Amino acid sequence: MAEPVVVTASRIPAAATAGSVTVISREQIDRQRPVSTIEILRQVPGLHIDQPGGRGGVSSVFMRGSDPNFTLVLIDGVRVNDPTNSRGGSFDFTTLDPGSIERIEVVRGPFSAVYGSDAIGGVINIITREGATEATTTAQVGGGRFGYRRGWAELRGPVAAGDFALNVAYVDNGEPVEGSEFTGKSANGKLTLALSDVTMLRLTSRFADSLAKSFPDDSGGPSFAVLRGLDKRDSRELTVGVRLSHQPRDGQEYVVETSYYDRAQDFVSPGIAPGVRDPVGIVPNSSDDRFRRETISAHGVFSLAERVDLSLGAEAIFEQGSSDSELVVGGVVVPGEFDLARQVYAPFAEARVSFPIGLTLEGGLRIDFPRGFDTEFSPRIGLRQSFDATGTTLTASWGEGFKLPSFFALGHPIVGNADLRPETSESVEVGVEQRLWNDRIDLRAVYFHNRFFDLVDFEEGPPPRLVNRSEVTAEGVEVGFDVRPIEPLTLGGHLTYTSTDIEGTTEELRNRPEWRAGGSALWRPRPGVTIALDALYVGEVLDSSIATGDRVLDPYLRFDVAVTWAVRPGVEVSLAVDNLFDADYEEAVGFPAPGIRPRIAVRMTF
Repeated sequence: MAEPVVVTASRIPAAATAGSVTVISREQIDRQRPVSTIEILRQVPGLHIDQPGGRGGVSSVFMRGSDPNFTLVLIDGVRVNDPTNSRGGSFDFTTLDPGSIERIEVVRGPFSAVYGSDAIGGVINIITREGATEATTTAQVGGGRFGYRRGWAELRGPVAAGDFALNVAYVDNGEPVEGSEFTGKSANGKLTLALSDVTMLRLTSRFADSLAKSFPDDSGGPSFAVLRGLDKRDSRELTVGVRLSHQPRDGQEYVVETSYYDRAQDFVSPGIAPGVRDPVGIVPNSSDDRFRRETISAHGVFSLAERVDLSLGAEAIFEQGSSDSELVVGGVVVPGEFDLARQVYAPFAEARVSFPIGLTLEGGLRIDFPRGFDTEFSPRIGLRQSFDATGTTLTASWGEGFKLPSFFALGHPIVGNADLRPETSESVEVGVEQRLWNDRIDLRAVYFHNRFFDLVDFEEGPPPRLVNRSEVTAEGVEVGFDVRPIEPLTLGGHLTYTSTDIEGTTEELRNRPEWRAGGSALWRPRPGVTIALDALYVGEVLDSSIATGDRVLDPYLRFDVAVTWAVRPGVEVSLAVDNLFDADYEEAVGFPAPGIRPRIAVRMTF
């Protein structure tokens, strides 16, 4: 079974790397029939993702115990983290339609040696749909319980000396949980052209427009919120990427890439009433946030010898963000605003050396020169040893990462602190993979140990502000397996244990379950019919709300099933049921999870 080439972990293409990588293919997405991109990511080892209530709430990704803003998110290689938001630069996956995705590459561990700031805990790269050599048109419509509706269409085919893909989607998530609503429209395009036998041009673009409503974070949700008003977020996102590659001869390639990301969000919140955790609460507030980022990079990949590859290059990043906000204090409107810009220049180098004995050594170093901050050095080294005779592979890696303070943390008129330092990390991992029974059984285990320094934390004051003060250790084990016992049946599973500790305190981190596990089964009982069953277990989670104070959320086990039937060539009917057995649980205090949700869809390809 051929391994896919991973494009996220290194600028030197390779089918295997010393890091921990999970690749989610289009085939896996199609068989799962997910209601959102969040559901696709739930089965990734080491990654916990929560969604307060329905899709109207903001999703958060916790990779190996790190904060949500420690995961760099890319769409076709374009950075889409927003440093103007109050979460410090995380990305909300609710806006991303799963129909636009070709595959997802999840790389765990610090990769600042490749990407610089933000890749302190890991990287998630969403690769959108590729073009095709034959013209095809696909359309899908569907609906389900709680008022769920979705329409999606795609056109792919050849053009001039290349190919293209274009897809559009509309979704109305209904109201699966009281107060949670989401509607979104999106369009994605990709064009690949062969300018010559040795030169390729790729253009990508994405536009998303969404409106979301939910009870405020920390309010206690529909179960405990005293104020019954809803947060409202009207968001618009635009990404554009251009990649020009030139390969004059074997073992030599030159690449120039540039990208543009623009995000605007209008936010209105009714605030949160005083409660157990906070006798003051949060006053009504609103903000008008704008952010844009331009990047340009150039690098070359060279084969210096038969088994020695080197990449050298440099990147420049230009960011500008602003926020016009208002607080309503005792009936008086208190304005606040910030407008910040940042430039980062960074040379980088990577190398990979392979030996005939199955040993591969890889390493990288990036030096970032961010305006207004000290120079950051980000090294990473790794090794991979394969034993073909036994089907065993050993891996080990070490790396350091950093994250520049978000614009919100630096410039917010009340809690902002212009003297904040970058957050940093140091991580090590050791893994083993064993293939058995002619590669029909694949067993994996990884031990990881992460240390995060100078974490930005909230100091109540007075005056209240954000400060660097925390040091956190996160360590654990990820175990996974894939088994193909007979041709029509594929089984998989994973288990993650993560222990986190805030140095020097007895406090516990919120939203980090110690135990997570999942399993999947894919059965093809007859040609044209597939049945996919997914199970997810999440252990106890500490959470908190202003209304209730700290609470430990109960563990839960949920099942999802999807059945797809190719009725005739070009026509598929699917039935998916989320939360099949109607598990009753919360992913955040006071936000009940949606109940059993059946959905049906029809897909036609011409």
